[in-house]
Amino acid sequence: MKILFITFVSVLLSCEVKEESITVKVVEDSLTIEMKEIDSIPLFKAFDRTQIIANLLHKIEHDIPLVVHVLVPLCDNIHQGIVPTTKSLGNGFSLRTNLYWATSHGMKRYFKELKGWKLLSSQIYHPDSVVLERVVFEKKYENGTKVRLIADAYRGDKIEDCLVDFFNALSGALIDTVFVKNDTILTHSKADLVVYNGHNGLMDVWVDDVVNVDGIQKDAAVIACSSQYLFTEKLNFAQAYPLVMTKNSLYPGAFILEAVINKWAMQKPEELIRQSAGDAYHRIKKCGINGARSLFTTGW
Repeated sequence: MKILFITFVSVLLSCEVKEESITVKVVEDSLTIEMKEIDSIPLFKAFDRTQIIANLLHKIEHDIPLVVHVLVPLCDNIHQGIVPTTKSLGNGFSLRTNLYWATSHGMKRYFKELKGWKLLSSQIYHPDSVVLERVVFEKKYENGTKVRLIADAYRGDKIEDCLVDFFNALSGALIDTVFVKNDTILTHSKADLVVYNGHNGLMDVWVDDVVNVDGIQKDAAVIACSSQYLFTEKLNFAQAYPLVMTKNSLYPGAFILEAVINKWAMQKPEELIRQSAGDAYHRIKKCGINGARSLFTTGW
């Protein structure tokens, strides 16, 4: 966390920046505002995945499906600070054409066409709703693990709502349900892996830190540009482990999440999960295996 110390001094009009001490002086009329940034101690200490892994293994041993809940703010040329794409791909209200939802690497279409994944349900909501559609997929892995993937398409202009829901889900403050074929799936805070996948909304809006309220640590992934720098501290407050984060700009295609889930469901180590994200990115983007892997990080 960064703390800003502000000191007021009456001096002549001036402006000064010092890189060594990270000091900035800004003066209006005869007022100097000096701001120094220093690192402070986070609310919680960093933790490992011991508790999380134990919970996952318990569910697997008792044939309880693992739940992945991914929140997808639809790509939006107008309401998000992105490099604009085409009008149709960047229409944050279009479930039919949106880059992050309906294209070959968009969340819904990608998993719908992916071998091994079965579409269980699709619920389209009113156009004025914050979430426009919710889809549920299922896959059974060779170790017997069954994974249910819930994906929510948020309106492009509701990216702040998407971020708030993401952190509340990780903190234990938000629970919802999905009814699929006489079965009830608990979502958000009851998911085992909660994912934010899309434009890094923290570059555009401020969202308050949310402190954990249920005492349960969860896996989290943020597949968005440079997510490590803006999300990690907030994950710490929510007691969510940063399973997969990013260190640079990238295209948040659904193929990254698929690779992560495949290793995660098989209980592979965090480092192999991180590498799998990079391998998937190289496979699609042909950017070099080392460079692709270096885009992703895991842990604190």
